[in-house]
Amino acid sequence: MNVLEVRDMNISIELNGTITSVIGPTSSGKTFLLKKLCNIYPNRDIFIDDVNIKEYDLNFLRNNIVVVFNDNHYNCEYVAEELYFYLDKLGYRVDEITKKIEMIAKYFKINDLLSMRIDNITTDYRILVKILSFLIIKPKIIAIDNLFGYLTKEMKSSIIRYIKNHNITLINVTNDTEELLLGDSVIIMHEGKALLSSSTKSALEGNSILPYLGLRLPFLVDMSHNLMLYGLVDKIYYDKRKLVDKIWK
Repeated sequence: MNVLEVRDMNISIELNGTITSVIGPTSSGKTFLLKKLCNIYPNRDIFIDDVNIKEYDLNFLRNNIVVVFNDNHYNCEYVAEELYFYLDKLGYRVDEITKKIEMIAKYFKINDLLSMRIDNITTDYRILVKILSFLIIKPKIIAIDNLFGYLTKEMKSSIIRYIKNHNITLINVTNDTEELLLGDSVIIMHEGKALLSSSTKSALEGNSILPYLGLRLPFLVDMSHNLMLYGLVDKIYYDKRKLVDKIWK
């Protein structure tokens, strides 16, 4: 799997373990895109490596494309059971599932939560468990619908590190422009289609279209733009420490 295309939406995403942020105004098609990926809505316009998605084996798709929606739906009462659920549905052996749960619990430091009820843990950990129940499959693509905002900085960093290590492509649908700085590329949605698809830096530098769509620039980027007007910096900064060092050196 190298390229995912959603042709009716003018979307093309390279499947090379990178993070693509999808952003846009309300009702611009962001969640609609995710529902097409998992066939809730008709998806005959989706192609993988120039082959229509309908031609792929269903089990192959379930193992390689997963979508985590922003809802309160869980399949089980306990954390370990939730991590077990989808692997069991995909036909993994019990010993394989047990090993995978042990590995991902150790990586994300949630061993102490495995025996707990999901409704008894904090919101950030509930959302983390929801994401990990899909991430444990090690799919080629994981799409997440406005969930990063619930997570701590450490949790986000661990997820990003994990997907990079396992060459998983993340499609991060978000309403928060600050999250654009987490990704490698940006797709800006408008009226059901990709209005712009580019690297994150290209989307944020120069005369960005985000403000014209009612979306503010990330704080550091906006500050950099303003400081450039006064000749205090000569480029856009994406790291707070580097910007402070430049101003006060």
